[in-house]
Amino acid sequence: MSKEDNNTKKEKKQYHHITYKERVTIEVMYYMVDENGKKIYTISEIARQLGFHKSTISREVRFRIKSKIMVVTGNIINKVYNANDAQNDYNQKRALSKAQYKLEKYPIMKKFIEDKIKDEKWAPDAIVGYMKTHNYFNRNGFCSISNQSIYNAIRNNIIDVTINDMRRMKENNKTEYKQKPVVSESKKGHSIDNRPDYINDRQLFGHFELDTVVGKREGINECLLTLTERKTRFEIIFKIQSKTAQAVVDKFNQMKEFIKSNYNKIFKSITTDNGSEFASFNDIIKDTKTEIYFCHPYCSGEKGTNEKHNGIIRYFIPKGDDINKYDYEYINNIVNWMNNYPRKILNYKTPLEALLEEFHDKSVINKIYKLQEKLNCK
Repeated sequence: MSKEDNNTKKEKKQYHHITYKERVTIEVMYYMVDENGKKIYTISEIARQLGFHKSTISREVRFRIKSKIMVVTGNIINKVYNANDAQNDYNQKRALSKAQYKLEKYPIMKKFIEDKIKDEKWAPDAIVGYMKTHNYFNRNGFCSISNQSIYNAIRNNIIDVTINDMRRMKENNKTEYKQKPVVSESKKGHSIDNRPDYINDRQLFGHFELDTVVGKREGINECLLTLTERKTRFEIIFKIQSKTAQAVVDKFNQMKEFIKSNYNKIFKSITTDNGSEFASFNDIIKDTKTEIYFCHPYCSGEKGTNEKHNGIIRYFIPKGDDINKYDYEYINNIVNWMNNYPRKILNYKTPLEALLEEFHDKSVINKIYKLQEKLNCK
């Protein structure tokens, strides 16, 4: 080997199984001869050509050559190496080498996961996180498992769950381009640029993100007013009569009346977009210490927690559905599900559990907890 070769740093090889295309190349090169009948390529040269170690090619040729008994003579001869036969032999042995799926060994855990996905609409990540934080892995009938193992079990029909049972959203790739709106002078003093860092850091309770979720767009229809607390991810959803500024103000006035002196302890700030339904924002924060901030136009990611929660709502109320046909009990059940769903960002605590850690005053907790039920009814 030359001095230059000795000083050359070799790249680490990425090992992989021999493919069918590479087996065809082996077959062709292994049996290629010159005019005198002498083989042109050695095992080492074939290995070098394909990027394998010579032992790999040697084993491939030796083990894939099948013995055959001649019926007439009874002699045993070796069949030549054949790429098709070699690939079939490989596929058969790979199928037999697969280990048993973990969930097949633990039927109790399998049933637990099926129920969580099908009945409670939990995602695999939430299930694994919940089992880990609640010591399920140490119980009889359970073992440690990853969310990827659950996904693999679904894809391979190991558990009685289909892709349709999974809570997932369908993306709409159509992009609608609109003229960039002009922010009114009255809102400029409430830009999200002026929102303090202690709100941005999500260290304190009481800072909410606000939006509306609409059903049918034609005519005047009921819609949802959604509030998401930034630290605990606690959700509040109200049905309002229409997507108008007055309907929003009326609902906030109802909240002020119900919560009374505790209102400023709960609603310290609100971040929302520039929708016309929030045009009367001064009436929303009137007679309170609540601050309000507006995102930049078409920057919904600036209130991303609320947007994510609105996406979850769309699983229960598909886009375009008439919200009038969903009663108050159905809406309240959606909220209860969301507030009792384990969140990875909360170390797999639920938003309700996170909320209970924020206040020692039971009267405040009771007001927040009852707010949804009392105000979201006929």
